[in-house]
Amino acid sequence: MTELELDAGNTFVKWRICRDGVAEPQQRWFTDEIRCRSVQVPNEWIGVDSARYVSVAGEEVNNWLNQTFKRLAIPFHQAKVHSEYHDLKNAYKTPEQMGADRWVAMIAAWQKMRSSFCVVDAGSAITIDWVNHQGQHLGGYILPGVAMLKKSLLGQTAQVRWDEKHHTSLIEPGKSTAECVEHGCRYQIAALMKQLERDCKDRQIDKILITGGDAVDLMAWLKEAEYHPLLVLDGLKYLDTSHLGEKVQANKQTES
Repeated sequence: MTELELDAGNTFVKWRICRDGVAEPQQRWFTDEIRCRSVQVPNEWIGVDSARYVSVAGEEVNNWLNQTFKRLAIPFHQAKVHSEYHDLKNAYKTPEQMGADRWVAMIAAWQKMRSSFCVVDAGSAITIDWVNHQGQHLGGYILPGVAMLKKSLLGQTAQVRWDEKHHTSLIEPGKSTAECVEHGCRYQIAALMKQLERDCKDRQIDKILITGGDAVDLMAWLKEAEYHPLLVLDGLKYLDTSHLGEKVQANKQTES
C-alpha cells in the first residue's frame, strides 16, 4: 500500500510517500510555485494508492491538488477539523474556523504523548496550542512569525530600511539598522518563548513540541522543547475516515 501525505501551508507545501507504513524523506515546494503553475507533478505520485492532505493554503492550491489527484486517478481525502478526535477535545465552539494544520498537529502530539503538551508551530505565523492531561484543548494563540514581524515593520515605518538578506539568531542590541530590526524581532520572539515556558509550568504542561520552518531558531530559546519537524504529516496517518473529508474516488481522465 502506497500513500501520499501532504501538508499545504502558506509558505511551503510539504509531502512524502509512505510505502507499507514506512515513510520516505519529506519533499517540499514553495506554495507560490503551485499558484504560479511552475510545479511539475513528481513521478513518485504516479501509481500511488491513495492520498490525504491538510491545507491552509487557500482554494487555488486546493483546487490544483484536487485536480492533480483526479488526473492521476488517486483517491484522496482532505483533513477536516472536528469538535473531538476520540478523547482529544477541541476548545473551539466552531471547530471548522480552526486551521486544519493546528488540529492535525495536536492529534499527532496527543497520539505520541498521551499527556499534557503545548504545540508551537513556527511558520509564517506562530501558533501555540495547549492540551491538558485529559486531552482537553485549552485554547491557543496566533501571532506573527519573525519574517512577518519584519515585513510589518518595513511596511508601517517609512524611515526604516535594511538589507533583507541579513539573518542571524542573535538577540543582542544591534549596531546598525539591519541588526536592530533583525535582533529586535527575534528579541520579541525570544521573550515570548520564555513566557511560554513559565505558562507551561503554571498550567502543569509536561512537554513543549515545536514544529515549522522557524522551529530550529525558536529551539535556542526553549530549554526542554522537543523538535518534531514532521508533526503535521505525522498527524495525517492517525486520522480515521470519520475525521477526513469525504473520500473522492478519482477516475483517470482521458488525455485530449
